Amino acid sequence: MDRKTKRPKSTHPPLSQPEKLAAWAGVRDPIVIAGMLDIPVHRVRHPESRLPGLTCQIDGRPSIFLNEAYFDTLMRRDRTYREEDMQNDLMQVAAHELGHACLHRRALRRGAIREYEIFNVRTRMEIEANQFAAGIRIDKNEMLDRFASELDLLQVARSMQVNVNLLIYRIEMLRQEGMRLGELPYLPKHNCIGHIQAAGSPEWGGAQRIVPQ
Repeated sequence: MDRKTKRPKSTHPPLSQPEKLAAWAGVRDPIVIAGMLDIPVHRVRHPESRLPGLTCQIDGRPSIFLNEAYFDTLMRRDRTYREEDMQNDLMQVAAHELGHACLHRRALRRGAIREYEIFNVRTRMEIEANQFAAGIRIDKNEMLDRFASELDLLQVARSMQVNVNLLIYRIEMLRQEGMRLGELPYLPKHNCIGHIQAAGSPEWGGAQRIVPQ
Protein backbone atom coordinates (compact mmCIF):
# COMPACT_ATOMS: atom_id res chain seq x y z
CA MET A 1 0.00 0.00 0.00
CA ASP A 2 1.34 3.46 -0.86
CA ARG A 3 2.49 5.43 2.18
CA LYS A 4 0.32 8.35 1.10
CA THR A 5 -2.84 6.24 1.05
CA LYS A 6 -5.41 7.30 3.63
CA ARG A 7 -8.78 5.93 4.59
CA PRO A 8 -11.57 8.03 6.06
CA LYS A 9 -10.69 8.70 9.71
CA SER A 10 -14.17 7.66 10.84
CA THR A 11 -13.54 4.07 9.78
CA HIS A 12 -10.54 3.27 11.95
CA PRO A 13 -10.81 1.10 15.09
CA PRO A 14 -10.25 2.55 18.57
CA LEU A 15 -6.75 3.99 18.89
CA SER A 16 -6.15 1.84 21.97
CA GLN A 17 -6.27 -1.40 19.93
CA PRO A 18 -3.04 -1.77 17.91
CA GLU A 19 -3.80 -5.23 16.50
CA LYS A 20 -7.10 -4.00 15.09
CA LEU A 21 -5.44 -0.85 13.74
CA ALA A 22 -2.86 -2.98 11.90
CA ALA A 23 -5.62 -5.21 10.48
CA TRP A 24 -7.62 -2.12 9.39
CA ALA A 25 -4.56 -0.60 7.71
CA GLY A 26 -3.52 -3.87 6.07
CA VAL A 27 0.13 -3.21 7.02
CA ARG A 28 2.39 -3.35 10.06
CA ASP A 29 4.42 -0.33 9.05
CA PRO A 30 3.79 2.31 11.76
CA ILE A 31 4.70 5.18 9.42
CA VAL A 32 2.01 4.09 6.96
CA ILE A 33 -0.52 3.66 9.77
CA ALA A 34 0.34 7.09 11.18
CA GLY A 35 -0.33 8.64 7.77
CA MET A 36 -3.68 6.90 7.56
CA LEU A 37 -4.54 8.32 10.99
CA ASP A 38 -3.49 11.81 9.87
CA ILE A 39 -0.54 11.84 12.30
CA PRO A 40 2.49 13.49 10.63
CA VAL A 41 5.83 11.65 10.81
CA HIS A 42 8.95 13.77 10.27
CA ARG A 43 12.24 12.01 9.53
CA VAL A 44 14.98 14.42 10.60
CA ARG A 45 18.74 14.35 11.12
CA HIS A 46 20.13 15.78 14.36
CA PRO A 47 23.52 14.12 14.97
CA GLU A 48 24.05 16.21 18.11
CA SER A 49 20.96 14.70 19.76
CA ARG A 50 20.80 11.49 21.80
CA LEU A 51 17.08 11.16 21.00
CA PRO A 52 15.99 8.42 18.56
CA GLY A 53 12.50 9.90 18.50
CA LEU A 54 9.94 12.11 20.15
CA THR A 55 6.23 12.86 19.98
CA CYS A 56 4.76 16.30 20.51
CA GLN A 57 1.62 18.27 19.76
CA ILE A 58 1.65 20.80 16.92
CA ASP A 59 -1.42 22.85 16.03
CA GLY A 60 -3.53 20.70 18.32
CA ARG A 61 -2.58 17.30 16.90
CA PRO A 62 0.16 14.75 17.63
CA SER A 63 3.30 14.78 15.49
CA ILE A 64 6.12 12.21 15.46
CA PHE A 65 9.80 12.98 14.87
CA LEU A 66 12.36 10.26 14.05
CA ASN A 67 16.05 11.11 14.31
CA GLU A 68 17.77 9.09 11.59
CA ALA A 69 21.21 10.38 12.64
CA TYR A 70 20.85 8.46 15.92
CA PHE A 71 20.85 5.16 14.04
CA ASP A 72 23.76 6.22 11.82
CA THR A 73 25.76 6.69 15.03
CA LEU A 74 24.91 3.15 16.13
CA MET A 75 26.20 1.77 12.84
CA ARG A 76 29.49 3.65 13.17
CA ARG A 77 30.02 2.43 16.73
CA ASP A 78 29.11 -1.23 16.15
CA ARG A 79 30.37 -3.07 13.07
CA THR A 80 27.87 -5.88 13.69
CA TYR A 81 24.94 -3.44 13.48
CA ARG A 82 23.59 -3.83 9.96
CA GLU A 83 21.36 -1.77 7.70
CA GLU A 84 18.62 -4.32 8.35
CA ASP A 85 18.97 -3.79 12.11
CA MET A 86 18.79 -0.03 11.65
CA GLN A 87 15.56 -0.23 9.63
CA ASN A 88 14.00 -2.63 12.14
CA ASP A 89 14.92 -0.36 15.05
CA LEU A 90 13.66 2.73 13.20
CA MET A 91 10.29 1.00 12.69
CA GLN A 92 10.29 0.01 16.35
CA VAL A 93 10.85 3.61 17.45
CA ALA A 94 8.15 4.78 15.03
CA ALA A 95 5.68 2.22 16.43
CA HIS A 96 6.53 3.27 19.99
CA GLU A 97 6.01 6.94 19.14
CA LEU A 98 2.75 6.07 17.40
CA GLY A 99 1.70 4.48 20.69
CA HIS A 100 2.25 7.77 22.46
CA ALA A 101 0.40 9.67 19.71
CA CYS A 102 -2.60 7.34 19.98
CA LEU A 103 -2.70 6.67 23.72
CA HIS A 104 -1.27 9.71 25.49
CA ARG A 105 -2.83 12.78 23.93
CA ARG A 106 -3.65 14.34 27.28
CA ALA A 107 0.00 14.07 28.34
CA LEU A 108 1.10 15.56 25.01
CA ARG A 109 -0.83 18.72 25.81
CA ARG A 110 1.60 19.24 28.70
CA GLY A 111 4.72 18.81 26.55
CA ALA A 112 6.70 16.52 24.23
CA ILE A 113 7.40 12.88 25.11
CA ARG A 114 11.09 12.25 24.44
CA GLU A 115 12.67 8.84 24.01
CA TYR A 116 16.15 8.31 25.37
CA GLU A 117 15.61 4.61 26.04
CA ILE A 118 12.74 2.92 24.24
CA PHE A 119 12.52 0.01 26.65
CA ASN A 120 12.54 2.13 29.80
CA VAL A 121 9.79 0.18 31.54
CA ARG A 122 9.80 2.34 34.66
CA THR A 123 6.70 4.35 33.75
CA ARG A 124 3.16 3.41 32.83
CA MET A 125 3.23 5.44 29.60
CA GLU A 126 6.39 3.72 28.38
CA ILE A 127 4.97 0.27 29.14
CA GLU A 128 1.80 1.14 27.24
CA ALA A 129 3.76 2.53 24.28
CA ASN A 130 5.89 -0.64 24.12
CA GLN A 131 2.81 -2.85 24.25
CA PHE A 132 1.26 -0.79 21.47
CA ALA A 133 4.44 -1.11 19.38
CA ALA A 134 4.52 -4.88 19.87
CA GLY A 135 0.87 -5.13 18.82
CA ILE A 136 1.47 -3.04 15.70
CA ARG A 137 4.70 -4.74 14.59
CA ILE A 138 4.17 -8.41 15.52
CA ASP A 139 1.33 -10.63 14.33
CA LYS A 140 0.59 -13.00 17.19
CA ASN A 141 -0.40 -16.00 15.07
CA GLU A 142 2.55 -15.61 12.72
CA MET A 143 4.92 -15.43 15.68
CA LEU A 144 3.49 -18.56 17.30
CA ASP A 145 3.64 -20.46 13.98
CA ARG A 146 7.32 -19.64 13.66
CA PHE A 147 8.07 -20.79 17.18
CA ALA A 148 6.13 -23.99 16.50
CA SER A 149 8.48 -24.65 13.56
CA GLU A 150 11.40 -24.88 16.03
CA LEU A 151 12.92 -21.45 15.38
CA ASP A 152 14.58 -19.79 18.36
CA LEU A 153 14.10 -16.21 19.54
CA LEU A 154 16.76 -14.63 17.38
CA GLN A 155 15.69 -16.56 14.29
CA VAL A 156 12.06 -15.52 14.74
CA ALA A 157 13.06 -11.89 15.32
CA ARG A 158 15.18 -11.86 12.17
CA SER A 159 12.52 -13.58 10.08
CA MET A 160 9.83 -11.13 11.26
CA GLN A 161 12.19 -8.14 10.90
CA VAL A 162 11.77 -6.91 14.47
CA ASN A 163 14.14 -6.20 17.32
CA VAL A 164 14.42 -9.29 19.52
CA ASN A 165 13.55 -7.27 22.63
CA LEU A 166 10.23 -6.24 21.08
CA LEU A 167 9.56 -9.91 20.34
CA ILE A 168 10.22 -10.75 23.98
CA TYR A 169 7.83 -7.98 24.96
CA ARG A 170 5.11 -9.52 22.77
CA ILE A 171 5.67 -12.95 24.32
CA GLU A 172 5.43 -11.52 27.82
CA MET A 173 2.17 -9.79 26.87
CA LEU A 174 0.71 -13.14 25.79
CA ARG A 175 1.83 -14.76 29.02
CA GLN A 176 0.13 -12.01 30.99
CA GLU A 177 -3.03 -12.73 28.99
CA GLY A 178 -2.89 -16.32 30.23
CA MET A 179 -1.17 -18.13 27.35
CA ARG A 180 1.24 -20.80 28.59
CA LEU A 181 4.60 -20.25 26.94
CA GLY A 182 8.17 -21.24 27.71
CA GLU A 183 10.27 -19.16 30.07
CA LEU A 184 11.95 -16.05 28.70
CA PRO A 185 15.74 -15.74 28.87
CA TYR A 186 15.42 -12.22 30.29
CA LEU A 187 13.06 -9.27 30.23
CA PRO A 188 13.52 -6.58 27.57
CA LYS A 189 16.41 -4.22 28.19
CA HIS A 190 15.62 -0.55 28.72
CA ASN A 191 18.56 0.36 26.44
CA CYS A 192 17.98 -2.30 23.81
CA ILE A 193 18.17 -0.21 20.64
CA GLY A 194 21.06 -1.68 18.72
CA HIS A 195 21.34 -4.47 21.30
CA ILE A 196 20.95 -7.91 19.73
CA GLN A 197 23.13 -10.58 21.28
CA ALA A 198 24.29 -13.58 19.30
CA ALA A 199 22.54 -16.88 19.91
CA GLY A 200 24.40 -18.95 22.47
CA SER A 201 25.89 -15.97 24.30
CA PRO A 202 25.87 -16.08 28.13
CA GLU A 203 23.06 -13.53 28.14
CA TRP A 204 20.77 -15.92 26.30
CA GLY A 205 21.85 -19.10 28.02
CA GLY A 206 21.89 -20.84 24.64
CA ALA A 207 19.25 -20.87 21.91
CA GLN A 208 15.81 -20.12 23.33
CA ARG A 209 12.64 -21.62 21.88
CA ILE A 210 9.31 -20.32 23.07
CA VAL A 211 6.58 -22.82 22.26
CA PRO A 212 2.97 -23.05 23.46
CA GLN A 213 2.55 -25.52 26.27
